[in-house]
Amino acid sequence: MEFEDFKKYVEENCKAKSIFFPKVTKYITEQVNSDENEVYLSPSQIESEVKKGWNDALKNLYAKVNKKVKTKKTDSYPVKVEKWLAEMSELDILDEFTDSIDDMEFE
Repeated sequence: MEFEDFKKYVEENCKAKSIFFPKVTKYITEQVNSDENEVYLSPSQIESEVKKGWNDALKNLYAKVNKKVKTKKTDSYPVKVEKWLAEMSELDILDEFTDSIDDMEFE
């Protein structure tokens, strides 16, 4: 499964993104507004950082799943996608990912 297809599937089938974006936006905004901060970020820059963080989280998840999925070079792309979806379902990847995002804390 290609990364972009994986990303689309995760975004459409789990609520991790709706948890991640406000949580990370709040954290970065608090960091920018703190008295110790010496860097200014505009709202669009904050949004860009949040999107980058989301993509990084998805890339890590993709790499984790990629290690577990067994596909053959001869498998057609739809067969590979089915194997990915079956493995993700078996491992409860979406629920685990959502829980990890929900439990994420910043210090």
